[in-house]
Amino acid sequence: MNLITVLLSLTALIDFFIVFLVLSKSNKNTSDKVFIFLNIVIIVWIILDIFYSLSDEFVLFWANLTYSAALFLPFAYLYFSLTFLSEKIINKKKIFFFLLIPFILLVAILINPEGMIQESDDGLVFGYIYFLYIIYMASYFLISYIILFRKSLLFSGTKKGQINFIFYGSLISSILALMSALILPLFKIYNLYFLSPSFTLILSVCITYAIFRHHLFNIKVITTEIFSALIVVIFLINALLSKSRIESLLNFGLLVLATIFSILLIRGVLNEVSSREKILKMAKSLKKANIELQKLDKAKSEFISIASHQLRTPVSVIKGVASMMIEGDLDRFPKEKKDRFIKSLWEKSCKLENIIDDILNATEMTNSKYRIRKERAELVNLKELIEKIIKDFQPVVQTRGISLFLKNIPDNLPNIHGQTQYLQEAFSNLIDNAVKYTPSTEIDHETRSRRNKKGIISISITKKENNVIISVKDNGIGIPKKEYSSLFKKFARGSNARDMYTDGSGLGLFVVKEIIEGHYGKVWFESELNKGTTFFVSLPIFSPKEINVKKHIIND
Repeated sequence: MNLITVLLSLTALIDFFIVFLVLSKSNKNTSDKVFIFLNIVIIVWIILDIFYSLSDEFVLFWANLTYSAALFLPFAYLYFSLTFLSEKIINKKKIFFFLLIPFILLVAILINPEGMIQESDDGLVFGYIYFLYIIYMASYFLISYIILFRKSLLFSGTKKGQINFIFYGSLISSILALMSALILPLFKIYNLYFLSPSFTLILSVCITYAIFRHHLFNIKVITTEIFSALIVVIFLINALLSKSRIESLLNFGLLVLATIFSILLIRGVLNEVSSREKILKMAKSLKKANIELQKLDKAKSEFISIASHQLRTPVSVIKGVASMMIEGDLDRFPKEKKDRFIKSLWEKSCKLENIIDDILNATEMTNSKYRIRKERAELVNLKELIEKIIKDFQPVVQTRGISLFLKNIPDNLPNIHGQTQYLQEAFSNLIDNAVKYTPSTEIDHETRSRRNKKGIISISITKKENNVIISVKDNGIGIPKKEYSSLFKKFARGSNARDMYTDGSGLGLFVVKEIIEGHYGKVWFESELNKGTTFFVSLPIFSPKEINVKKHIIND
């Protein structure tokens, strides 16, 4: 047995080992299966190459057969390049087209072997099929490299590293294999042909490394794989150097047992590593859950603190006025002053009701998933809805000297699918905030700020593609930039808003966000401190799924 045969046998054995290693992978995807096919093609090519190297007769027959076996190697690699790290389903027509070309070449070689290689006094003569063979090989590998390169631009981190590892490893492997198997024979250098299958080991090892990713970084797995490979290689060399048939059969039997033992050992280690990773993942999940519980606990404390503060003020006023009524002190005041106390009693009770409503709404949304299915959704006329809300706000804005109006309404504005009750609450909250935090020429008993400039709040509705955009624009106090990110969270209020308007639950914008997102819409804002704020709401004309007003709140 010569050195070439030993080298080819070792290469085939390592490829067998790689196939079993990938087969041991618990969750095999399409690229794993294609890679197994790729290695089987290489193994078949090597076995035929061994027969070719040992044959003294029918040399051209074995040569054409080895070239025929290698035909499907570029196709398998191209297929792997398409499927690796891809969630898309590959078009079957595309795969059939790529498979058709090697089949045509195979038929051509079988029908007309002289078109591939012929013998002459000066050595081998290569026919037209041989040059088509080279073009096919180079083209398929080039297409594969382009696919991998484009994928590397789409990914980052570990995945990008995987693709680059395969790209450079297979590039080196294919150049060496194509040079030794196809290019050098054209210059009558034949003795390196048998090395070409061994060069594919670089490709197989690189792809195996990429497929197993983090497992190969584990020192225990690496040590087990090296130890198992050494055992198998020792038994193989011992089998190849056998001096008798009985000794050869015995040694090959031991080789098979050693290979099975190695595979089982590696699978056991991989399962152990996988179990450990699952435990670590569970520990991370528990840690994350613990952090969430801490956040909830903090939110609960904030809720109690804010709720007690917000509820105490109106309760104190109601309690004081009620005490005066019980003791008869209120009857001793002039009618004008008495009416003022009774009016404050009414206003504070309304304020108390609003705060309780905000808290109950937020609590209800947080603790349940309330679904409004398509068949329960209504056709909502946004123009009519907002006009009604504006009308309800007229007494307040007139007292404050604020101009509140609707503008830029297109004639063909479509109705949207939604629930009027929730949408009315969302837009009322936005307009209420605009009124509260827009100083004007007049003040009432609830506001602390007056200015010479008239407060203006304009609302517009426009249609953009398949969405309706509603904007609520004011020239009020604006929002500090440092508070942008927290504005839609529970109990969040701008620092300047608290200075201007003491009462408020800090839940209004939180409820707005969840209602709009429950309708598959978006809400955002633009603001400039001391110049004003514009809130934008985008709602789809036709909701893609059932309308779920509260589904986003559970994870907040």
